Amino acid sequence: MQYADGSSWREGITPALKKMGITVFDPYKKPFIKDVQEAEHAKEELLKAQKAKNFEFLQSKMKEIRAFDLNLVDRSDFIIAHIEPKVASWGSAEELVTAVRMKKPIFLSIAGGKDSCPLWIFGMMPHKYIYSSPQEIVGVLQDIDSGEKEIDSDRWRLLRKEYR
Repeated sequence: MQYADGSSWREGITPALKKMGITVFDPYKKPFIKDVQEAEHAKEELLKAQKAKNFEFLQSKMKEIRAFDLNLVDRSDFIIAHIEPKVASWGSAEELVTAVRMKKPIFLSIAGGKDSCPLWIFGMMPHKYIYSSPQEIVGVLQDIDSGEKEIDSDRWRLLRKEYR
């Protein structure tokens, strides 16, 4: 989230997700007891360290942020992500690759839709899970939650009700 603000789209869909009983892991609001900060003021501190060539501090902090964020991917049943194709988002890219390798369901919103999707992504995941907006993803999840739409992917590893 170095080159863009990733908080607004998350804040926009979180209430609807929580209403469906979905636990939301937001990298801006990490759920850990020992937490690492990744909000705007933390980003400023990291950029200042980079400009001052304090690479030891920068690497130490980024390794910690990376470990926490990838741990949230590990803990998630599925991933919702949003990509602005013209904005580099290295952390999001690694999180998506990690989720793909774990065969986790991914609901990916691409600004501009499939027509603007980076070509590489078509080789990573089924295009039927690429959407034009985070709100479109919420609509699909609401349809799944209501039973109107069946889960149609072998990537889901759902527990029986007695284990949830």
